[in-house]
Amino acid sequence: MKYIIGTILFFVSLFLNSFSQDTLVSAPAAPKVVSDDLPADPPSHFDLVFNRGLILVGTTQDSVPVSGSNSGTFFIGGGIKFPLANNKMGIRLTPGIAFSRIQYNQTSIKSFPTVPDSLDFTLTAEKHSMIYAELPLGFYLNISRDEDNDPRFFVEGGGYLGYLFSASYKYSYTNTSGQRVNTQIKDQEKIQNEFERLRYGIYARVGYKWASLYYSYRLSALFDEFANNPPRGGAGYKNPLIPPMELGLTIFL
Repeated sequence: MKYIIGTILFFVSLFLNSFSQDTLVSAPAAPKVVSDDLPADPPSHFDLVFNRGLILVGTTQDSVPVSGSNSGTFFIGGGIKFPLANNKMGIRLTPGIAFSRIQYNQTSIKSFPTVPDSLDFTLTAEKHSMIYAELPLGFYLNISRDEDNDPRFFVEGGGYLGYLFSASYKYSYTNTSGQRVNTQIKDQEKIQNEFERLRYGIYARVGYKWASLYYSYRLSALFDEFANNPPRGGAGYKNPLIPPMELGLTIFL
């Protein structure tokens, strides 16, 4: 009896083993296909650009020194990218609006031109505000890129050209009653006689992905040194010297 049962189990095991082998041979596993194409979005050709720069004030100050921490430019624009060489490099055109402010520290020596000659009070604050339509154009180089071919570390350099279409001068003082008085001067004739219409310079960026450190150097003069309209009252007046360098941060969205 034991011999019969053992024989039956032997043949059953042979049958099952043969069936499993036939199954493996008839239905082999599909080979894994390896592709070099990674799922990725194409590099962006358009972005919003926000830039905030502060004026770098040197050791030499004018009769009305500039407050570096309160002076500088805020820029907002749309960046249009033209990638080259498989996005290893490219050109970025960024039309936008630049809002510039020059705020001055007060000193006892006064040779600032825009305050009326008849003002008998000591100023507590004064600033110039300018709005430019600006066009930066730069060349960028992607030092490293991620698996989506988007830039990681990059550098950029170029130039900018701006046209002044609005400006104002604002000053504050405390009158004899102890009240703070704010006065703003804004007119087209003042802009034409005092400011240079065109502003231009060079800039550079060093960044990682969506943020970069920004540096600019203005090559143009801010004021026209009264070539068209000398100020009232005397030869002692002059426009203050405005430092040409700014350092700031750029954000790309």
